[in-house]
Amino acid sequence: MLLEGELDAAVLTGKDLKHPSVRYLIPDHETAEQAWYQRYQAVPINHMVVVKGSLLKSSPWVAAEIFRLLAESKQAAGLPAANGIDAFPLGVEANRKSLELAIIYTAQQRLIPRAFTVDELFNDVTRVLGR
Repeated sequence: MLLEGELDAAVLTGKDLKHPSVRYLIPDHETAEQAWYQRYQAVPINHMVVVKGSLLKSSPWVAAEIFRLLAESKQAAGLPAANGIDAFPLGVEANRKSLELAIIYTAQQRLIPRAFTVDELFNDVTRVLGR
C-alpha cells in the first residue's frame, strides 16, 4: 500500500526498508535514537500487555506467568543486544522513566485529567513484576 501510494507513511523496521523509494523519516535515525536515549534514559513504549482486573482477582498468578513467558522469549531471542539499548524492557521499574514521560506529555496535552504517578497505573500484583 505504501509503494502503491495508498499510504503516505508506515511504521517499519529497518529490515522492511528494501525498496529504493522507501526511506526513513529521520535520515540519521540511529544517531537520533541514541541521542534521545542519552537525554531521557528511556525507550518510548508502543505496546503493552494488559490483563483484566477481574482475571487478576480470580487468578493473580496469570500476570506473573505472562511476565515469565515474555522474559523467557526475550532471553531466547538473545535480547537485549550486548552493546545496544534494551528496546524491550519488562516490568514497571524497567519502564518507569518511559511511563513518567508518557504521563507528562499526556497531561500537558490534557488527554488525561491530571499527571498520575506511575504506581497509580498498576495494581499490587503487576507493580512488582520484574523486581
